[in-house]
Amino acid sequence: MSYTVLTSREREELVETFFQLKEMGERNSIARMEAMTALRCLKAVHSNAIEDKRVDRIFLQVLLHNAGVPDKSLISHHYLNASNELRGQEKMLRWLEDKAVEKEEFSISLLLEMHKTVFRESMQEASGRFRQDEVRIKGMAHRPPHHSMIAESLHQQFQGINERLFCIGPITRSNFFDVLQVSAEIHYLIASVHPFEDGNGRIARAVGDYVMLIHGFYYDVIMTDYRDIYLDSLEECTAIDVTPLLRFIEYSYLETLRRISGFFQL
Repeated sequence: MSYTVLTSREREELVETFFQLKEMGERNSIARMEAMTALRCLKAVHSNAIEDKRVDRIFLQVLLHNAGVPDKSLISHHYLNASNELRGQEKMLRWLEDKAVEKEEFSISLLLEMHKTVFRESMQEASGRFRQDEVRIKGMAHRPPHHSMIAESLHQQFQGINERLFCIGPITRSNFFDVLQVSAEIHYLIASVHPFEDGNGRIARAVGDYVMLIHGFYYDVIMTDYRDIYLDSLEECTAIDVTPLLRFIEYSYLETLRRISGFFQL
């Protein structure tokens, strides 16, 4: 994944682009709202496409806008579930935006509500509940903790993450990357603990975004095109070093900000 590591010039571009778009968004709140809506929808589509190769993002666009055949079960039960999960994720992200305004801390209840909102229809018995079995993550040597240790492990980690998250203060050029660091840490935490029966990747990416939302950042959209590089960066992380994921997020976030820059020039 070496080619996803930003050069010093690209890191400067990332910071400058962020502050330019931040200033533009503050001057035109309606434009910022439009950009957030576009990124939220794009994120929902690509976050689901990363997990499910059978439903291409072309069809996810159809599902997100509730277009096409009214009854998706006529095509397949899997297609119906994809529709419910996609719209559930978009709803969950809008809910997180509200929670970010309230500066709500990370907690077990917040995490469970996120999962329940996404999977309420497709996994009625398992939504909003931690897994009850041991699990292995496909393609990764890492073994998640026993299911009996999930709540305790997350609660302990959330305390430290909340302290660092809310100590950052107003965003400046000197602490900009601190936000991305905390985002990478909690993103990896959820991915590595793997607390749910299904949906861990989507929730992990969403909690990473929640860190950014709290500090007034735009969403980071991890595009499906970079799926393998993204998953490799997760595999290379450890509990004490999330640098591979952080470097990927820096790369991804620059791509995201470049994607919306033209809109603000309108």
